[in-house]
Amino acid sequence: MKKISYLLTIILFLATVSGCANPYNHEGEGAVAGGVLGAVAGGIIGHQSHDTGAGMLIGGAVGAVAGAAVGSQMQKPLPPPEPAPVVVAQPVVPSTTYAGDTVTVNVPDRTGGYTSVVLKRSGNGYVGPQGEYYNQVPSTAQLQAMYGK
Repeated sequence: MKKISYLLTIILFLATVSGCANPYNHEGEGAVAGGVLGAVAGGIIGHQSHDTGAGMLIGGAVGAVAGAAVGSQMQKPLPPPEPAPVVVAQPVVPSTTYAGDTVTVNVPDRTGGYTSVVLKRSGNGYVGPQGEYYNQVPSTAQLQAMYGK
């Protein structure tokens, strides 16, 4: 019984002294907490096998090592958060621009950009860059089949 009270006195002393330690040293806190819990568990297990003192010593040692390992992991800084993806806004491009005898139609392409198609006035209609003739200004959808790349 003297062994048990002696060990409990030492454990309580260590727990009290560790309270004054560096508040950022989680490794020491973990070792003490693990040691106390391990000693209690070891005492219970040792009591069942009729050697309470040995159980407390073994349990306290194993608990202290495990507590120090957990406290060491708590002490490591967290990695910085992943940066948010950068979204580049596409400028708003007018779809059709009239200038004198020419009409420029911006046709969306597969890469997210635009292809400018310049049409020249010819009589009552318009002629495209490849010589095709339109009776009126063609729609963006009509030009996209040919120039949408």
